[in-house]
Amino acid sequence: MKNRQTAASDLEVRSLKTPAELEAFFRLNAEIFRPDEDADLVSAQRRRFLMDDPDFYLHQLRGAFLGDTYVGGYALLERTMCLGPARLRTACINGVATHPAYRHQGIATTLMQDAIRVAESQRYALLFLHGLAYFYQQFGYIDVLEDTPRHIFARKQLPESNPGTYFVRAATLTDAPALLACYQRHYSPYLGSFAPTRTLQRQEHVLSNWFEVTDTVPLVVLNAEQELYGYLLLSRRRRKLYVYEVAADTWPATLALLHAHAQLLEAEPEPPQEMSWPLPPTDPTFYFLAEHMPVRSEMLSFPNGGWMARIVHTPTLLQSLLPLWQKYWQERSRLVDWCGTLALTIDAYTSFLEVTPTSIHPIRTPSSSPLHVTLSSNMFVQLIFGFRPISWAQLQPGQQLPAELIPALNVLFPLSQAWIAGSDFF
Repeated sequence: MKNRQTAASDLEVRSLKTPAELEAFFRLNAEIFRPDEDADLVSAQRRRFLMDDPDFYLHQLRGAFLGDTYVGGYALLERTMCLGPARLRTACINGVATHPAYRHQGIATTLMQDAIRVAESQRYALLFLHGLAYFYQQFGYIDVLEDTPRHIFARKQLPESNPGTYFVRAATLTDAPALLACYQRHYSPYLGSFAPTRTLQRQEHVLSNWFEVTDTVPLVVLNAEQELYGYLLLSRRRRKLYVYEVAADTWPATLALLHAHAQLLEAEPEPPQEMSWPLPPTDPTFYFLAEHMPVRSEMLSFPNGGWMARIVHTPTLLQSLLPLWQKYWQERSRLVDWCGTLALTIDAYTSFLEVTPTSIHPIRTPSSSPLHVTLSSNMFVQLIFGFRPISWAQLQPGQQLPAELIPALNVLFPLSQAWIAGSDFF
């Protein structure tokens, strides 16, 4: 189809209003992101996944219109991201799409500028997305965690199963409370997690309405007393079966899920010789695997792509981070004994933090001469996710980090493990 020329000034970006606009939104989403699948099925499934979410509001679906013609859109979903005890109101960008006939005319740029305006008007702490490489950095986004590491193992090297100890079956809605508890046990500790704030209602929704068209069902593993000890969430993409989330509390439960997964792969038209699970490298499930069988771990890094974030409203972000910094400071080594006033400048915004032996709290006016820390917004975002250490920030141009503050800054910005569980993908 020949591209139709338009000007960005002719575009109107607004919330969707009519059934026809909703149909156009989900249809285009299906055609762009799942071109090799049935567009009707994908569109219907995606619509259920977004609109049946207990936290969904229609104004979260935004469209670009040229007159009455829908030419692109995106979703701006509100989530509460967790960094330890900190709770960050986060606007999550989903499904940015431009109609093929209107590409390369600035529509995606206009959509992203709209997302920033909407987020700023709501004073979110962060904007967060999973995006294509080398597009979103122009809007202030920076990498904050690597794409999901996968751990790969050969089917023929699985240890023998131990029948009778644990058994695997399809999950039902009655499993939702136990499944939610298991998910939170495994995924709450990581920076960037959405696990601590997931509700039972949302767990039931995720269990029933995964966004990909699939012939698979979630699996749970139970002991002889019918207690849930793990789960396996599978889907299908490009006609291939894959695991998008897994957790297990014991090695026997892990082994039972491994064999259940292997049996499903054996039934595929072309059974793969290798299996893979996405897991944080510090999760007990990974340790169970590594203790009992050969595992090859693979991490893909995409500069300026994948999971990215940007600051929206700096005062909101700093206020939200205080519980995390307080936790870090109270748990620090007593060898770190700096106290005083810290002037933290992020781009053009400066705030003052009073640091005592037992607490960190904001103040309006410093009572003593402060030490100045200057960070770009991108560097600051990477630090709070634990994605880069303070030693890396020291090497970057334009960052000001006084030498006497480095031990304290290492406490407040430790190198850490961030993780987005597969069922939290948006």
